[in-house]
Amino acid sequence: MRGEPRAAGAPTTRAPARETSRGPRACEVWGVLNVTPDSFSDGGRYLHLDDAVRQAARMLEEGADVIDVGGESSRPPGVTYGAGYAPVSVDEERARVVPVVERLVRELGCRVSVDTVKPEVARAALDAGARIVNDVSGAPADALLDAVRDHGADLVVMHSRARGRVDAESTRYEDVVAEVRAELLREAERALARGVPPGSIWIDPGVGFAKTARQSAALLGGLDALVRTGYPVLVGASRKSFIAEAVVAAGGAPPPPDARLGGSLAAVVAAVTAGCRAVRVHDVFPSVQAARVTEAMR
Repeated sequence: MRGEPRAAGAPTTRAPARETSRGPRACEVWGVLNVTPDSFSDGGRYLHLDDAVRQAARMLEEGADVIDVGGESSRPPGVTYGAGYAPVSVDEERARVVPVVERLVRELGCRVSVDTVKPEVARAALDAGARIVNDVSGAPADALLDAVRDHGADLVVMHSRARGRVDAESTRYEDVVAEVRAELLREAERALARGVPPGSIWIDPGVGFAKTARQSAALLGGLDALVRTGYPVLVGASRKSFIAEAVVAAGGAPPPPDARLGGSLAAVVAAVTAGCRAVRVHDVFPSVQAARVTEAMR
């Protein structure tokens, strides 16, 4: 795919590493903070506001560059998670997220991302001090794009289809890397058309969303094709079920989510090696170490 035309409005070169309180980072580490009762890995652990703030402080101490706060589970429907996530109302999600964002910004002074597909929640979180909206829908609503534009925030566009459903229809790809790339660029163009600047748009391949385990692994092996778009790439593969399926395919027993660190770190190494700008992880300390060592080797 070398020599292919650049997407209209996309950066002509990869953006430089961002300066943080700890110095420049080629690949940032974003710590996951789920304030939900039902997320696949850590649901219910940080529902209390003080617990959420303490966990964010711990992740920052371990080297996180961004805290990504989510108030609604996004586990996809399919064989692994059955019916998938249980939708919550705008009011409920806003009540879970906004107090956390306010305290993280006020007390910890950190960069905060809000993981939401709801425009009302995105706008409220941005009003509270969040600087990034991480939309996992696959097609952000126009009103959400407008909120990002109005606040001068960053936007993560994640690839997905049909709520991330893992079934025969949603996972039908001739070339998963090429098709995911094309669909992400289409959504980036929509964001550009709503006035979101090209330098504020990130793309995420959506590992585990509307992909089989084999397709998720193929995406991790083809991340350089996404990096070459010029948009900064975020990879969220931490603890996902494709890791367990890869272990089973090799003859092992399926590890539960909190025993998938090795596979999660393999994804971090793949992302850093390809030149991705950030990884979204549950286990911050080992992920930071893996990222820094991989950068040193490069």
